[in-house]
Amino acid sequence: MKIVATVDFSTASENILKFTKTYAKKLDAEVFLIHAEPLHDAVGEEDYDTRPEAVRLRKDAKALEKTGVKVSSIFLQGPVCETILKEAMKLEADLIITGAHGHGGPHCKVPIGHISECILLKSRIPVMIIPD
Repeated sequence: MKIVATVDFSTASENILKFTKTYAKKLDAEVFLIHAEPLHDAVGEEDYDTRPEAVRLRKDAKALEKTGVKVSSIFLQGPVCETILKEAMKLEADLIITGAHGHGGPHCKVPIGHISECILLKSRIPVMIIPD
């Protein structure tokens, strides 16, 4: 089994990592820890390793790995929701774990952030939303 877990380093990310560890261990799953950023923050691939977000992503991946979870970290840039979904499809993920970070807009039908809502509504892969 393959699990994609999205992190944005908010307080919700801590819960995402906790639930991801639990499910990965119970399901003997491989985890792909993904952080995606919009294109307007674009940097060259050679600069990925030095970005604070990339460093934090690797740190979180190492912490999961120390608990016995097989994990890879993936730093992506592009339209966040679509980029995450495209990568999840490419990886042939069986589950996407994301957070309920944010409050959604005034017209939002579900009380989650707009990225989580987008992932939930557009994904062809089962999605687990983790509350803050």
